[in-house]
Amino acid sequence: MIIGALALLLLLFPASAGAESGTASDPFDFGNPSFCAPETPAFDFGLSSLPAVHELSENEVGRELGHPAVSVYGGWSRVMTKPEEFGYGFFKENRGGPVPVNWTVTAQLWSIDAEGEATEEVGHTGIYLKTIDAEHQPFIGLKPPHRQGFYRFDLQFESRGTTIGSYSSYFKLVPPSWRPRLKLNRTTARPGQQILSRLENLGSDVITYGEEFFVQRRVDGRWSSARDLLGEGVWALWLGILEAGGYGRCSALRLPDDTKPGQYRIVKDISRANGDRPSNVDFVAAPFKVLGVR
Repeated sequence: MIIGALALLLLLFPASAGAESGTASDPFDFGNPSFCAPETPAFDFGLSSLPAVHELSENEVGRELGHPAVSVYGGWSRVMTKPEEFGYGFFKENRGGPVPVNWTVTAQLWSIDAEGEATEEVGHTGIYLKTIDAEHQPFIGLKPPHRQGFYRFDLQFESRGTTIGSYSSYFKLVPPSWRPRLKLNRTTARPGQQILSRLENLGSDVITYGEEFFVQRRVDGRWSSARDLLGEGVWALWLGILEAGGYGRCSALRLPDDTKPGQYRIVKDISRANGDRPSNVDFVAAPFKVLGVR
């Protein structure tokens, strides 16, 4: 699952604290991959309810078509807020010279209903690929019309008049929406326990965020900074880019043994990356309760 790209500016690996039940193989999982690296998106905009299709695999398509040295890239924009070209490019590593493929590649774009039935062809194109090399990376793609809904991109490969492969991909054109959420792995904890937080994008506008977060405590009906509560484990200076429906990297908070019982919340600053629209800064918060020591 696609989670959110990370631009790592500076990465420091102190002695990473393991989770309560063991040591994490990935320091950003904090020993809890089921929470920090879920297999399903935070929100899929109905795409998972569509019928299964033969998806194009970036690493395996060359082998399936008889040319293991060839790979593909693309098909990333599964949720769009405005029409963008959807498609795939072809390339090979710069070893051994060009690969002769002699492929005729055709693409069709269909508007489909919520059950996956095609209602209208909205685009088609084709290219002939004699060879593929590291310098020449051909691309085939189509752009949907200015109409919200589901679309299916079909790709067919022929060689010397014989069909050697057929693939399909879904995507959806949706209205802009801003629905960030900060999720915790637990909402009650005791001193000494760990709380994990994960940013989720339930909307379609892109979110940018960083590693830093802070904690507040409810005192006399108001939120006040709890400066003694800091994050643990891997600390990095990076910028996360969270696409529609994705989830971000986990952050961890270990409650000190002397943490006072009460109501707390984790707060994280985020920004709305809108492409050609102005960005604006926002924040998300998730409350939790600290219980007394047993």
